[in-house]
This record gives sequence, C-alpha cells and structure tokens, in this order.
Amino acid sequence: MYPERILILLFLPGGAAMDKDKLQEHILSTYLNLRFFIAAAAVLIPLVVYGVGRLHGIGLQDSISAYYWAQPPDEMYPPARAWFVGGLLGVGALLYLYKGFSFAENAALNLAAVLAVGVAVFPMQWNCQEDCGRFSLHGFCAVAMFACLAYVMWFRSLDTLPHLADDQRRAWYRKTYELTSIVMLVSPLTAFLLNAFWGTSTTYVFFIETAGILAFAAYWVVKSLELKQSGVVRRVLSGQARIAEYTPLARVAKDAPPEAPIPPEVQLPPSTP
Repeated sequence: MYPERILILLFLPGGAAMDKDKLQEHILSTYLNLRFFIAAAAVLIPLVVYGVGRLHGIGLQDSISAYYWAQPPDEMYPPARAWFVGGLLGVGALLYLYKGFSFAENAALNLAAVLAVGVAVFPMQWNCQEDCGRFSLHGFCAVAMFACLAYVMWFRSLDTLPHLADDQRRAWYRKTYELTSIVMLVSPLTAFLLNAFWGTSTTYVFFIETAGILAFAAYWVVKSLELKQSGVVRRVLSGQARIAEYTPLARVAKDAPPEAPIPPEVQLPPSTP
C-alpha cells in the first residue's frame, strides 16, 4: 500500500475520511507555502537587522554581517546579533528541509543550508584594521552559499518548465530566471571583493548584499508561481508526470516540448479506490 493511501485512511474529527483530492491539495499547499516562507525569511534578514539597529541608535552599517558586532556605546551586547544569527539559522533549516525536483538541486540547497549556518557561526572580522586577512571563513561561506543558490536559479530553474504549456509564459519565466540568477551571483561576489581588497567604508556593500537576497527571493516567488500555474507538483504527486533528471550542469533546451510523456517503464501503477 502506498503511503498516500495510508494517509487517506486517517479520519477527521467529524468522523468522515478526508477526500483524496482534498488531501492532495493540503500537501500541495504545504509545499508551496514552505517556498513562500523561505523567500519571506530571506527578505526579512536585512530589513530586521537594520530596523533593530535603528531602534537602538545604530546607523546603516557597511554590510549586513556588520550587525553581528554593531552596538551603541551604552550597551554591552549588539542588539541585532541574535536576529542576524537566528535569521540565518532559520533560512538554513528551511533550505535543508525543502526538497527539490532533482538530486542536483537537493544537493545544492543542502550545501547552501550548511553554508548559511557557517555565515552565522563564523562572524566577519571586526576592528582589525591592517591586521584583517583577505580570507575568512565568514566570507567564504557567504560567497559559496550565494553561488549554490545561483546554481539552482540558473541550472535547475528550468527543470520544470517543459510542463508549462504556454510558449510565451515559458519564455518569460526562462528570461526572469536568467536575470535573477545573474544578479544573485554578481552581487555577493562584488561585496566580497570590495571588502577583501578595498576595505570600503561606504554602505554600498549592504545594498549589494541586499540586492542578492532580493534577487533570490524574487526567483523563489516567481518559481513558486510557475509551479502553481503549471500544476506539475499535483501531477507528480498523482503519478501523472515526472521530472527528467539532467546532469548537474545541464539546462533544458529552449525548444523543449510543452510536456514530455512518461515512458512506460517509469510510469507509476494506477491508483485504485
């Protein structure tokens, strides 16, 4: 017996068994809501640390990571540190719990989750002046995390597009994913280079990092809308569709068919009442 059929045998408080279609809608809603929550959590990190800092009289810092250390003269503990660390740990946990459509996507998201924890537990160098090294675990984890997410946005974002029948919408989604992934990759790299080689004291780094986070959130939301619009998650759950496995660096061809049929050898057995 399949696990989803076992779940259907569960009874609601009223005594009536949950309808199979209703249960599928609950699973789909949980999956998509998790995606939207990941995007919201990522966007909140720079907004919350800035807001908490401002409430304590701390001006806009050179970078998001600087809020780990920034504190007003009359306080003993940086007020935004807990929010910064907690936000990163939360996003890391969500990225790990989320399961993608392929092994490559899962591996990249799991690695990004581990690196997010690294960003939180290995703080940036602070008040070291000329003694600051050009390499730090914090900087490495931050850039590598953004690189993993950019990989998902560039390579794995197209895995589900063949299941969207409309050619114009498919082309629009593809261009949007390419744009957001480029912004995602370039923004943190620029921030890392500015900090490592020029040690800029301007606030441009904060906005560059924020731009990378917003690009990721925009991609994640648009991708969620694509999944909802195409209905691919529902069809995968019901055994009516599958996601083709590509090599780690493969991208879907631009002229991919609207939807590829499932080969007989991989079709799931039909469900019975």
